[in-house]
Amino acid sequence: MNRYDRQERVRQIGPAGQAKISQATILIVGLGALGSYAASQLVRAGVKRLILVDPDVVTVSNLQRQALYTTFDAAKKCFKVLAAKEHLQAINPTVAVTAIPAPLTTDVIQKQSFDLCLDCLDNYTARDLLNRLAIAQHFDYLFASCAGTYGNVMAVSPHKHPCLNCLFPNLDQLKQADCDVIGVNTALIPVIAGLQVSLALHYLVDRASIDFSRLYTIDNWALTWNRFKIKKRSDCPTCHTPTDQLFTKLEQEQPELKMLCGEGAFYTTLTAPVDLVSWQEWLKQRSLLVGTSPLFIHFQWQDHPVSLFRTGRLIMYQLATPEAANHLLTSIKQVANEVSKGGQP
Repeated sequence: MNRYDRQERVRQIGPAGQAKISQATILIVGLGALGSYAASQLVRAGVKRLILVDPDVVTVSNLQRQALYTTFDAAKKCFKVLAAKEHLQAINPTVAVTAIPAPLTTDVIQKQSFDLCLDCLDNYTARDLLNRLAIAQHFDYLFASCAGTYGNVMAVSPHKHPCLNCLFPNLDQLKQADCDVIGVNTALIPVIAGLQVSLALHYLVDRASIDFSRLYTIDNWALTWNRFKIKKRSDCPTCHTPTDQLFTKLEQEQPELKMLCGEGAFYTTLTAPVDLVSWQEWLKQRSLLVGTSPLFIHFQWQDHPVSLFRTGRLIMYQLATPEAANHLLTSIKQVANEVSKGGQP
């Protein structure tokens, strides 16, 4: 009997369906509550490969809703994707896991090859970007969200079917409230993640029978659920934007400093070129360097963890206010300017 024998016995899956699942690569964007649950279920289901994208680190406040992580991960301030990779491969070492500790960007998506994307994000600014990338690059994704006691799940194939902006005509307003911390019922998360993974397995086995115009909603307090038919809007500002202009508006509306929702972390993009080698050497000499990879360096700056990516993306953690984040950013920019002139900090 193989590891997946009982799943193969499910009539809708069968041995042929399990073979499709076992050859699939899934991209998960966001490794917080939903993403960590979904990733765990997918490695148990036997997918071939997971690609995990998230820039954040594990904190103690995460642990009540993010079951994949431990207090040890939080104490080490591990990147979520790196901690997830370790735990997931302990669950099923036959699944390849690629961890990308970086925010969602066009470059990150363009460099990956995958069969399906799971949207496990916690903010609509990033979701808007993912939706536009799906339109521009012709891939499908599974939207899922949780707030309070309500959860939503929908399969999105935006090139021919409703996109995120069709579903939420008030998308711009939702983006303005990105960092309002609403809270979520802990028990809701595995319910919604389970539905998202169920939809993912269905997609992998039989995409032709997926309804890309159906939104499913759950209230896990009242124990009620509904489904709604969503139409592709003829006046949708995203669907009807030319591909070469899809990202222009997003670039224009980006503030210099943005908050990662509810985590005391802020991010921006440095305008000066980033020479990671020069930074790395200087930080090493002062015992400030925490970790490195081909994509980024992780270090301490004025008692705050900071990640600097090769692309120029900068993330600063454990900051109580935007004012504190701006103060820290100013000091880092001074060093970045010196490095961009060819010198070392």
